[in-house]
Amino acid sequence: MTKPKIAVLLFALAAFAAGAQASRGYLYPGFAEIHEDVNLPPGSWSWFPSNALAGSLVDGTVRLLGVEEQRRTWRKGVVTFFYDGAGQAQLAYLTRGLGYSLYYDLDVDGGRLTGWAKIDNRLNEPLSFDHLTFVAGEVQLRAGGAPAMDKAARAYEGEMAMAAPAPAMPEYAGSAGGVFRYELDEPPVLEAGVTELPFIRESADVIYTWTYNGGFTRGERVVFQRGYRFEAPAPLAGGLVNIRDRGVLLGQAYMEETASGGVVQLRLGRDPEGIARRVVTVLKDTRKEKAYRVTTTVSNARRTPVRVEIRESFSAKEVVLDLPKGARRTSRGYAIEFILAPGAERSFTYTVTLRY
Repeated sequence: MTKPKIAVLLFALAAFAAGAQASRGYLYPGFAEIHEDVNLPPGSWSWFPSNALAGSLVDGTVRLLGVEEQRRTWRKGVVTFFYDGAGQAQLAYLTRGLGYSLYYDLDVDGGRLTGWAKIDNRLNEPLSFDHLTFVAGEVQLRAGGAPAMDKAARAYEGEMAMAAPAPAMPEYAGSAGGVFRYELDEPPVLEAGVTELPFIRESADVIYTWTYNGGFTRGERVVFQRGYRFEAPAPLAGGLVNIRDRGVLLGQAYMEETASGGVVQLRLGRDPEGIARRVVTVLKDTRKEKAYRVTTTVSNARRTPVRVEIRESFSAKEVVLDLPKGARRTSRGYAIEFILAPGAERSFTYTVTLRY
C-alpha cells in the first residue's frame, strides 16, 4: 500500500511544480477570470484545483493558452490536458468564487467622490496576483458551473508564498466592447473574505437639484424630487453612492456607468421644501379643445444654489405650446432648467392648447 501512495504524492508534486507561477486576475461583478502561468511538460499535464475552486468553475471556461489543445478529461478531482507542444503557457478559467462590487462615498460639502472596490474572495484561501483588471459594465454569465470535486482527490494542498505590497489605486485603462477597465499592478494579497480597495478619488462640482418629471398638473403646487448632480470627473463604473453632507447621510442612490464629462444625476426622494407655486387660468374649455395659461413660481429658501429641472408632458391628440425663453419643446411637452441662487425666486409662464 505504501508504494501507490508515494507514486501519487510524487505525481502531485510534479504537477504542482509545473503549475502556477504568476497570475493575472480579471474581476467582474460576481465572478472573475484568472490566468495562471504554467510550465507545461510535453504532451499532457494534470491540474488539481481545490474543492472550493472546482465547485465555483464556470462550465466551458477552463482552457490552456499558448498551446494547441487536443482534449481534456475530468476524473475524480483531476483535470488532465492533452496538447501539442510544451513550455510556457497559461491556465485560464472563470470562477464564481471571486468577484467584486463597487460603491462610492460622495461628500457634498467637500466636493469629493471616493470609489471603493469590494472584492469578495469565497475560495477559502488567500490569493496573490501580479496584476488585477477591474472590468465594469454589463457582462452576463449563464447559469451553471463545473461539478465540485471530491476533497480526497486533491493531490496537493499547500500554502502560497505571498508578499504584502502597499495597496495602490487602480488606474483607468480605457474602454472596449462597452465596458470600462481599471488596472492595478502589484495588488495586495486578497485574503479569504472581503477586501476593500479605494477605486477612485476625484473632486466633484456637486449641485443640489429639484426635479419634476411628470404629467400636466392644474393643482396649486408642483412637488419636486431632491437629488444631486455633477459632471463625471473621470470614467465612472456603476455602483451604489452614499451621499453625505457635513457628515450626515442624506441617502443612497445608484449611479449608472458614466463616461468622463457625462452628467451624473442622483435622486433621493421628496424634499419638504421643494414645492413650486402654480396659478392656472382657463382660457378655453370645450369638449374638443381646452386652453390654459400657466404660471409657475419657484423659490429657493436654502443657503446653497438649487438647479431646477422641470419636464412636463401633456396627453391630447394635438398639443400647441407657447413657451417662455429658456424652455424647449419635447416630444410630449416641454422642459426647462435653471439655477436659483440662495434666496432667489423665478417665475415663468406658458400657454397650452389641448385638442382632442
